[in-house]
Amino acid sequence: MDATIAIAKSPTVRVRVGHVWNLEVHHRHGRWDVEVRSEAQKLVDATVMRLLGAGVMAEPQIIRSDSDHVAAAIAIEAREFGADLVVIGSRGLSDWRSLTQHSISHQLLCAVDCPVLIARARRKEASRTVAKVVMAIAGGDDVEPAARAAAAAGLPDASVTVVHVRQALFGAQGFAYVESNDEMRQTMARACQMLIDSGVTVQGMVAHQGPVAEAVAQIAKDLNADLIVIGSSRMGDIGSLLLGSVSHDLLHMTDRPVLVAERVPA
Repeated sequence: MDATIAIAKSPTVRVRVGHVWNLEVHHRHGRWDVEVRSEAQKLVDATVMRLLGAGVMAEPQIIRSDSDHVAAAIAIEAREFGADLVVIGSRGLSDWRSLTQHSISHQLLCAVDCPVLIARARRKEASRTVAKVVMAIAGGDDVEPAARAAAAAGLPDASVTVVHVRQALFGAQGFAYVESNDEMRQTMARACQMLIDSGVTVQGMVAHQGPVAEAVAQIAKDLNADLIVIGSSRMGDIGSLLLGSVSHDLLHMTDRPVLVAERVPA
C-alpha cells in the first residue's frame, strides 16, 4: 500500500485495486474458512478508500481465480487495464519454498512484460515518499529499461544512486570475460545520462566484484534506500535457481520494495 502511494501521487495516475477472490475452502487455525464475495469487496473498497485519502485516484476490481492461477488472472487484468506498472506484495519465501508454494510474485514476473513493483510486508519503516532510490546495473541490455523505471519511480525530488556491480559477461562466442574499466564507465555514463535527461538527481557507485544481488542488497541497506530498481531477464523459478537470476535472489536478500523493470525483448 505505502509503496503504491509513494509513486502514484499524480493527477494523471490511475490505480486499479485488484483483489483475487475465489470460493475455495481453506483450513486455518483449526477451522475451515471461506472468503465470501462481500468480504472480498469490503477489503478492496477499504484499500481504495485509503488510497483516495492519500490523494491517489483509485478504483476497485474483484478478480476471480482459483488458487493455482492467481498470477495469470492478475496478468490478464493488467493487460485489460493497460497497466504501465503492476504492484504486488510478497512474503519473501525462501528459494525452495517459492518453488513448492508457487510464489505469485515470481510467476507474475514471467506473465507480464511491464515493470513489476514487489513490496515487502515485513518492511516496518516503509515510507510514503520515495527519497532514495538504488538502481542496480551490471552491463547488458537491461540498462535502459532499468533507467526508465528508475526515472518514472524516482520522482523529481528523489535521489538515485546508480550501482554498477562488476561481473562476468558472455561474449558472442559464448565465452565469459570480466568487464573492463572502460566498459564499466561507459555503462555507468549511459545510465546516469538517461536519468539526468529525465530531471533526476543521480550519483554513481561501483561495487566490488561478487554476487550482484548480495552487493545490491547491502548497498541499499547502507544507504537506507526507499526503493531498489533492477532490470530483469524474467526467468522462471527453476531457471532463476539454476542460472542465478538477480531479481529472484534479490527478493530474498532485501526487505526494501523492488521495482523490476520491463521485460527486455529477446
